[in-house]
Amino acid sequence: MTHSKIRTVSIKAAGVSFSLGLLALTVAGEAVATCGDVATPGTQSQHSSNRLRPAVHRPDEYGASAVTTGFESWIEPSPVVGLWEFEVHLTSAQNGFPKGFLLDWGLATWHSDGTEIQFSAGRPPAAGDVCMGAWHEVGPSRFDLHHVALGLTPPDASGMFVGPTIITATVTVDRSGDSYTGPYNLNVYAGSPDNGTEFNETGAPLMTFNGTITAKRVFAK
Repeated sequence: MTHSKIRTVSIKAAGVSFSLGLLALTVAGEAVATCGDVATPGTQSQHSSNRLRPAVHRPDEYGASAVTTGFESWIEPSPVVGLWEFEVHLTSAQNGFPKGFLLDWGLATWHSDGTEIQFSAGRPPAAGDVCMGAWHEVGPSRFDLHHVALGLTPPDASGMFVGPTIITATVTVDRSGDSYTGPYNLNVYAGSPDNGTEFNETGAPLMTFNGTITAKRVFAK
């Protein structure tokens, strides 16, 4: 074999070796990525929650052909997640207030972890104007909310804790995703930290209101 042929064979061999090396690195890289993204039993990968989800089809927003599948699917948050401006109006005359009375209004934030927080402009801060809740989905774009407010007597009185106010609502987000509405119920219970009833939700409520909650989404500008 001539010197030139030997050199050609050596170059070809080096090329094959380099190609095999790249292939090995690629396979190893994919194996590492897979192991890093797939949680083993009893653990939770920091990436698996977003990548190992079913396919999502959103024809109303992305066109009829927009389907994401497999490990690359992008999961859209629940349509109720976000910041909302809300109002609550009574559905009938109740407790001395007329039908349609604006019982409460303010801002509510629904979080993707199933919690909710509300700032009420209908109550003075000294009487407790911030309260919290938890929600879950009960149907397509339909959500149940269980909300707890810890009430104080008016500031011109004793300003003492009087008990919890339990608010429940079932809201439906419209197709645009920009508003929701639904039935709203408010029960005021007596409770005291002195005897462990500060979170009491049983017995006859001191006062009850039934209304309708409506809300509009707040967008960043």
